[in-house]
Amino acid sequence: MKYYRPEYSMSFACCECRTSNKRQFKLAPCDYPKTIECPICNGVAINLGRHFKPPKKSDLVQWKKVKFLIEHGFVFQKIRTDKNSVESIPYPDTLAQAKEFVIKYRQYSVELPYKKVN
Repeated sequence: MKYYRPEYSMSFACCECRTSNKRQFKLAPCDYPKTIECPICNGVAINLGRHFKPPKKSDLVQWKKVKFLIEHGFVFQKIRTDKNSVESIPYPDTLAQAKEFVIKYRQYSVELPYKKVN
């Protein structure tokens, strides 16, 4: 019996041009690319997973929050403080909340395979 890997649509967001694009991969999750070239501006589009919901392109305040979270190692991955629970910590709604969030959950941040977001 062959193992079936589901295809997931992963969101890749570019903070430079404030766009998000979905890509599907027939790979093990650990092999998904961390970044791709943005198809709009040729900048860096970052893999923010399958649960990321991008703000409207015109919502500069929310894009600023997204960029801040990414720069601090939060790529919208699930954060579970209890290993025996399926409940995850919700991401902040505002930049002010994001500043507290990155301090409180610093241990759950991921190392970025790239430098600072443009």
